Amino acid sequence: MALSSGLPAPLQSRLAALPAGLRDHIERVRSIARSLAATHGADAVVADLTAAAHDVARHLPGAHLVEEAERLGLAVSDLERRHPVLLHGPVGAAWLRNDGAIDDPEVLEGVHWHTTGHPALAPVGRVVFLADKLDPAKAQAYPYQEEVRERAFASLEEGMLAFLEGALRQHLEDGGVVHPAANDTRNALLLGMAC
Repeated sequence: MALSSGLPAPLQSRLAALPAGLRDHIERVRSIARSLAATHGADAVVADLTAAAHDVARHLPGAHLVEEAERLGLAVSDLERRHPVLLHGPVGAAWLRNDGAIDDPEVLEGVHWHTTGHPALAPVGRVVFLADKLDPAKAQAYPYQEEVRERAFASLEEGMLAFLEGALRQHLEDGGVVHPAANDTRNALLLGMAC
């Protein structure tokens, strides 16, 4: 499927302006999202649109992400100021809403939370969260990716938990911090699976 195929014009414009490598990543994520959606009975059209839109703000340098988030009236935590890449989902979702490109709350939620996850994320958001992490180009960054892939195609919740636990181990080993939404999502998944 071509990058702009069937997408709203404002989104097509934003995607066309992205660097080639980022456009390639988005195409891989769209393909994975369609497969995951088909496997789990999620809406493949909505998953594809969300995947196409997920990284529209990923190209912005860190300082610009903070400035843009503030301009858009988004809350910016100390953690996000230190690691501004965490803002590209919220900024992208705000752009798409303000552009009139997308008004579907499920798509906007999926774009907003695709980096950290969120406890209330709908199935399409879970699909895109996982599809983004399962891009083969990210295998080196996520040495636990194959386990995530196996679990994701069995269960979206199991796949998300596998990713979040792998990322948590990695952050702890590196002395890094964990975004509160990622921690809350992990806890909610663990509590939900215990029932």
